[in-house]
Amino acid sequence: MKKILAFVLALVMMLSFAACSSAEVVKFAVSDLEGNVVYEFEVELTENATAGTLLEAGLTANGIDYEQIDNTMIQRIGDLEQDSVNWTVWWSVYVNGEYGQLGLWEQPVVGGDLIEIKLENTY
Repeated sequence: MKKILAFVLALVMMLSFAACSSAEVVKFAVSDLEGNVVYEFEVELTENATAGTLLEAGLTANGIDYEQIDNTMIQRIGDLEQDSVNWTVWWSVYVNGEYGQLGLWEQPVVGGDLIEIKLENTY
C-alpha cells in the first residue's frame, strides 16, 4: 500500500511540475537606435492580454522604468526615449518579425509571440 501511495504522490508531483513549465509566454525585446537589444524578457500570457498590457507587466516585473503618453503610447523605456515633439525618433512595434499594424494596447498576442519594440528614426 505504501508503494502505491508513494507512486501516486510522485505522479501527482511530476504532473504538477509539467503543468508549471508549460505556461505560455510572450517574449519581448527592446532595441536602441543602433539595433542593440537593451532589454529582453518573457511574460506569462494571461487571458485577454494585449502586447501593451504584457509589456507593462514585464517592465514592472523586471524593474525597468517606463513612461506612457495618454495610456496609449510608450514614450520612454529605461533611458531610451522617442522624440514626441519633432518625431525624428519613435518607437516601432514588430510582431514575430512583421511590422505591427495595431497599437500595443490593441495588439492581441498568443503564446510564443515575439514582440519587438525598436527605436527608429528617419535617417
